Amino acid sequence: MKKVFLLAVSLTITIMANAQASVQVGFMLNTLKTEVKSEQASYLTGKYTGAYKGFMALVDYNLHLTDYLGVAPGLGIDYSFNKMEGSKYKELGLFAPIDINYCLPISDDLSLSLFVGPTFYYGLFSRETAVNPPYDYYANDSKRFDLSLGGGFWLDIIEDIRFKVSYKFGLTNNSNIASVIERNNCLSISVGYVF
Repeated sequence: MKKVFLLAVSLTITIMANAQASVQVGFMLNTLKTEVKSEQASYLTGKYTGAYKGFMALVDYNLHLTDYLGVAPGLGIDYSFNKMEGSKYKELGLFAPIDINYCLPISDDLSLSLFVGPTFYYGLFSRETAVNPPYDYYANDSKRFDLSLGGGFWLDIIEDIRFKVSYKFGLTNNSNIASVIERNNCLSISVGYVF
């Protein structure tokens, strides 16, 4: 038992010693795909797509399992918004990606990493200000929790600057309405600093 414990401790220390933290900020484009299946109001039945943009900030910690393979859990915050005729939509949430990544060194000053993994999301607020008081989607129509699966790449330049592109596909139905299925996909582009 002691040998297993010592092995686990030494493995943890090795992984933590080779870990890299990064801070990133960027732009997001969310695409909300909605499917309505209503027997009572058949004129509403159909598929709809809406888009809204936003900004995000993320801190992650890449744990190197080997020289090239790593796992990067992170915690971020995003703010999305959309202006429609006579109203404004605002959403704020926390997200936690777990990116399994593989590094492809290009040169001494440049490396490319490909990644894939899940992202967990928790919405803090989601409001439309067309009416008074503002309409709260989380209190009425939408679920706060979301799960997505995605991937992308990041480019480390001079080991300090990170340029990252990712796309996430929504896996869960975000709607509380029985006849509606909503899934949120997200494209994000960010730049950051690696410590």
